[in-house]
Amino acid sequence: MSRPVQELVEPHARERPETVAVDEGGTRLSYRELGIRSAAVARALRAVEGRPVAVRMPRGAGQAVAVLGALRAGAYVVCLGAGDVGDRGRAMLGELGPAALVGADDALARWFRDELGGRVVDPADLVEASVVSAGRGSVDLAEALAVSTGRGSVHPAEASVVSAGRGSVDLVEALAVSTGRGSVHPAEASAVSAGRGSVDMVEASAAPIGRGPADRAYVAYTSGTTGRPKGIPHTHGTLSQFVTWFAGEFGIGPGARVAQWAMPGYDANLMEIFAALAAGATLCPVPERTRTSPERIVDWLAAERITHFQTVPSFARTCRHVLRELPDLGHLLLAGEPLSGELAGELRALLPAVRLVNLYGPTESILATWFEVDGPVRGTVPIGGPVPGRRVLVVDGDDGPCPPGVTGEIVVLGPHVTPGYVGASAKERSAFRPLAGLPLPTYRTGDRGRWREDGVLEFLGRGDSQVKFNGSRLELADLEETLAAQGSVAECAVRAEVDADGLVTRLVAYVVPRDPGAARAAWRGAVRRTFGDAMPPLVFKIFKELPRNAGGKVDRSRLEKNGDPARN
Repeated sequence: MSRPVQELVEPHARERPETVAVDEGGTRLSYRELGIRSAAVARALRAVEGRPVAVRMPRGAGQAVAVLGALRAGAYVVCLGAGDVGDRGRAMLGELGPAALVGADDALARWFRDELGGRVVDPADLVEASVVSAGRGSVDLAEALAVSTGRGSVHPAEASVVSAGRGSVDLVEALAVSTGRGSVHPAEASAVSAGRGSVDMVEASAAPIGRGPADRAYVAYTSGTTGRPKGIPHTHGTLSQFVTWFAGEFGIGPGARVAQWAMPGYDANLMEIFAALAAGATLCPVPERTRTSPERIVDWLAAERITHFQTVPSFARTCRHVLRELPDLGHLLLAGEPLSGELAGELRALLPAVRLVNLYGPTESILATWFEVDGPVRGTVPIGGPVPGRRVLVVDGDDGPCPPGVTGEIVVLGPHVTPGYVGASAKERSAFRPLAGLPLPTYRTGDRGRWREDGVLEFLGRGDSQVKFNGSRLELADLEETLAAQGSVAECAVRAEVDADGLVTRLVAYVVPRDPGAARAAWRGAVRRTFGDAMPPLVFKIFKELPRNAGGKVDRSRLEKNGDPARN
């Protein structure tokens, strides 16, 4: 059984302390510094063992430090985006009741503190937390000063101040004099004070609180059919198993440079962090202005010598016209949306030396299947075979197995499937009903699929109103419910428009207003407050009444014909 991810990071700080753990726009954080800073976060959190800690920070070194620190403190984490997450953020915080929120003291943090009585830990205020409790007999205070000032060295005078009264200052000063330097590296200061020639990450700070494989590691929130986000918990065993497999299968290790592209709040963001750090690689956060710009991302991939890049097919498609040879890129990993054979063929032609991989799976199992594209594909690229630790079936309406060539629902089983949702959605058990004779954790995805004769699985779309945009799940029913709650809306329906590859390009809301002069800005604002920035483009079309079929249901096939394009 693999150890928790926070313990997998520790050996790299001992064995390769100066190896770059996070490289963010020229600012580099070594594994030694990562250990010291994450220990400071762990000390600042205090008494959070077994409880949730919310981390609301942008991609980057700060987020990696905060998440690692929370896990070292024995907490489990829930990550939120640093931007405006609206009602969604308040719903998540209200439901989980975190022991602390690590992030900037902004409007959401003030709401958490004032309305819920929560504790807000601002990373900028961790100077005091970097000071190790008295009586340890080593110059951890000097290390803390280096961390808090953002420097990699400590001047002897500063070391003298922080070490006063502990009898170690002479050794530190002597080291500076004997080496002829004007500063002392924190690791050297600690090693000299302890009488050792090296520094151990665990010994140099607060020892991590041990957590078992069955203990909760994180909760990821995704859209649900109830109008509230659903919390999906996963254990340390599952997180560790997945990132260990991912790093091993795709060659992530010392020397690899892994792009951190996924937004905080999505499980892919955590997988990028720990697939890199648990394997001793370098995590390279994508700058915000670069993340969605094809021209900038291609230049950035080349300049930063990225070896592993994971994104969604729709973004990869926008990059086609600017792609060029990327000699350092070894793996292009696509997930979150169907991958067309046409796009895969273009990417292989543009990047012939790159391993192209199609990943599939719900957040409820992190991933479920994967398929390496090593030749031409007609139609949609298959989603392949199971990720280790997951069993994948295709079943019919009676839960019987579908033979090859017959379409059914994709079901994922195994020890790494979440046991269910948390909070308000915990009673929603229909998707987790076990199959007869298979007493394993089970998730019924709602996706349609079929096996090929060669044992490869094909994805054939959704069986409900759920759509994906840039890899994020969104229930159209949730959006309809939000709009219908507005006093100026009599009724509404929402549908997704897709392109030739089946990718969502925008959403169209068909609205019957109570007042012909109703302001669409108010509707758009309500949607933005509820769903935050993860929304596809949304347009409104005005109806006098929605078309209905003989059964009284909205006839969605007639919606596009009856809209008022002039009023979009």
